[in-house]
Amino acid sequence: MKYVYLIMILFLSILTSCNEGEETPETAPFIELNNKSIQFVRQASSQTFRVDTNIDDIKCLVTSGSDWCNASYAGNELTITVTGNSAYKQRTGNVSLTGKGAKVIVTITQEGKDISIQQVGDDVRITVKSATASSHHAGEEIEKSFDGSLSTMYHSPWTANEYMPVTLTYSFENAGTMDYLVYTPRTDNGSNGNFQELDLYIATTEKPTPELYGTYNFQGNPAASSINFSPALVNPTQIKFVVKSGIGGYASCAEMQFYRKNPDNFNYADLFTDATCSELKNGIDENAINAVGNRFFKELAMEILKGEYESEFRVQSYKSWQHPRFMADSNKTGTYGLRDNPTGIYVNANEDLVVLVGDTHGQNVSLFVQDTDNTVTGITMPLSEGINKKRITVSGLLYVMYYTSTGTEQPIRINIASGSVNGYFDSGKHTKEDWNRLLDKATYKHFDVIGQYASLTFETDAFKRYTPDGLALINKYDDLVRLEQEFMGLPDYDRNYKNRAYFLAIYNEKDHMYATDYYMGYNVNTQPDILDLRKFTTTACWGPAHELGHIHQTRPGLKWLGMTEVTTNIHSLHVQTSWGNTSRLLTDNRYTSAFGSLLKTGKAHNEIDDVWVKLIPFWQLKLYMIDILGKNNFYKYIYEQLRLQPNVNTNEMTDGYYQLNFVKLACESARLDLTDFFEAWGFLTPINRTVTDYSTAQFTITRQQIDQTKAEIASKNYPKPNHNNIYDIKDDNLSNYRDL
Repeated sequence: MKYVYLIMILFLSILTSCNEGEETPETAPFIELNNKSIQFVRQASSQTFRVDTNIDDIKCLVTSGSDWCNASYAGNELTITVTGNSAYKQRTGNVSLTGKGAKVIVTITQEGKDISIQQVGDDVRITVKSATASSHHAGEEIEKSFDGSLSTMYHSPWTANEYMPVTLTYSFENAGTMDYLVYTPRTDNGSNGNFQELDLYIATTEKPTPELYGTYNFQGNPAASSINFSPALVNPTQIKFVVKSGIGGYASCAEMQFYRKNPDNFNYADLFTDATCSELKNGIDENAINAVGNRFFKELAMEILKGEYESEFRVQSYKSWQHPRFMADSNKTGTYGLRDNPTGIYVNANEDLVVLVGDTHGQNVSLFVQDTDNTVTGITMPLSEGINKKRITVSGLLYVMYYTSTGTEQPIRINIASGSVNGYFDSGKHTKEDWNRLLDKATYKHFDVIGQYASLTFETDAFKRYTPDGLALINKYDDLVRLEQEFMGLPDYDRNYKNRAYFLAIYNEKDHMYATDYYMGYNVNTQPDILDLRKFTTTACWGPAHELGHIHQTRPGLKWLGMTEVTTNIHSLHVQTSWGNTSRLLTDNRYTSAFGSLLKTGKAHNEIDDVWVKLIPFWQLKLYMIDILGKNNFYKYIYEQLRLQPNVNTNEMTDGYYQLNFVKLACESARLDLTDFFEAWGFLTPINRTVTDYSTAQFTITRQQIDQTKAEIASKNYPKPNHNNIYDIKDDNLSNYRDL
């Protein structure tokens, strides 16, 4: 027994010795969460989750979405915090937990406004029972104006003015209430027929005879216009338009639509002080907000309460502007822009846009979505007081269209409650220090810069790359516009434009720069030059000054046949030299060319096709009259007399007439007999020649017309100038003419 006991002790001893030499197996590192896909509501919030792990040192990192998502890990707890999502679509980010061979990815998804916008009801379109027109062009009958298609249209007969005014009558049955109507002009990039002046007549079941409701002027706007009925019409039976004028002497309409506000929509008075829903009523707290059933307005109110609403650009009071056609007609020039009310908001295609509008004061106001990849085209959203909702089919920056005949109407307060904030820079309210702050936050492809006389829309990245000081740049563009306006005498005769000249980025590779109605286009390839202040004021100033000069050309008085690319450059030279640069006529050796090919050759001025040659005498008049004689009003007076001449078309008012008229006005303004100068340059040489100037026509000046012009000048008994060789003056020999 004793031996058995000893054997067992020995065995246990050996076994213990073996176990002490072995390592105990370790559990593999792990990080575990119950939920690796976390959903957040649209508003700012936080969520905390328990993490099971056997690792002490865990690193927490937001791998995507760090601009709106924050994550932290401590004490086996993961806390994720998100800011409010003001975008339409949901957004997704990722958070990683890593440590000692283990890793977990948590997906974060946050709702966008598309969920809550679904609770904003669409307005109700009222069906047109039938319609009649006093006249129409074959195939473009009145039915095309309410067929639901913007690609078809009503058009009056193709004989300008003969059938004006045009009467369009729309009839209804059981219409109920009607809050507003929307007129959409043609959408084919044409403008003929866009409504201008009109009278609106309304008949109801209570008053079956149509009565005048109001007189309006849609200004020929290319964007949709609306008329709001306040109070709402009750059971209208007829809406009759008497269109008294339209662009080109016609009337056209892509769609005429009639609406009733959605009766089931949220009542702003439950929470807010007015229809813009931008300020809460006194006493509104979280309990009152949470009691509201409409999620969109509940979220809006909560963001305002917590100070989280992006009100800097979403909520603004927009001033009225005089429509640019008025000053263009008065000054006989091209039109300035239609982008004077930028919003700083952009929208993506196929998003629902919600806009909350205050008192419109009975004015026509709309929102325009500019698809800047396609110049100034886009989508119009007519606005009425209260809730406005529309599905937008293009991506672009938003602009408020509030143009009237005077531009003196009361401002309209608007809250653009969806879309995304991009911001803009306005020299009237932003400082040099604001430039980088605003530009750094901009996320859309394009960015607006607003000055006193000019507005710019170019690529955001280009501004970031080439424009360190946006205030200095827009101030110089203002100076460009001001210099040309002053040269034309607009301030002297109280003719300044009541809005801004518009400079816009374009993408057509065939177009370098051009000027047309409502804007000047500059290819994006020019941005390194025209957005760089140093280059813009020196080597690159010519192009913008030239295109703006086209807008400013007084027509037809200073833009007769053959002058389109000539008289615009009087402005270009004025800007170039005013900014301290050497005249292009010198650097490009244009004087030598002109002196050899036209001066005293016996050729008529318009017999030469070279636009630089034809430009020389116009600039020489500036050098001698203004720089030498100090007659600062020389060109101002000429421009004003051309603006005052009546717009009449007679057999006598030919292109040749306008050339001879310029000769007479130059002598009249200078109070000098300049016939020797004009004879040397061929202005008083007979000509009968076909001239091509974007179009081709005959240019004629007879000997009889010349003799009559010279006789009229002689009858004024003006003295001859002290210098008999004005035609030799150049930018670099002015001292030769200061001796006398």
